[in-house]
Amino acid sequence: MYGKVTRYFHDRGYGFIRGDDGNTYYIHHSKLNGEYIDSGYYVSFRSFQNDRSDYNAKNIMVVEAPERKRKYGNTRKKHERACKSNAANVNKAE
Repeated sequence: MYGKVTRYFHDRGYGFIRGDDGNTYYIHHSKLNGEYIDSGYYVSFRSFQNDRSDYNAKNIMVVEAPERKRKYGNTRKKHERACKSNAANVNKAE
């Protein structure tokens, strides 16, 4: 089965997958088998039942991971931006 990770709490060790069938599956870090997952990842998994829930995920494998976006500001450091703009100004003056 396939689905998209809707939320994963690294500090708590659990999260949720929205399956292609429309159900929400519970993920526990012990069922990741060493995979790193985060919100927005498209994953393959097997569903199983236990005494707490009918919708649990195991054997989770990442199929597609979206490119991570920076939360804050530019990717270049301030001094790198300044050097680049200064070089452009020097070329204009010549």
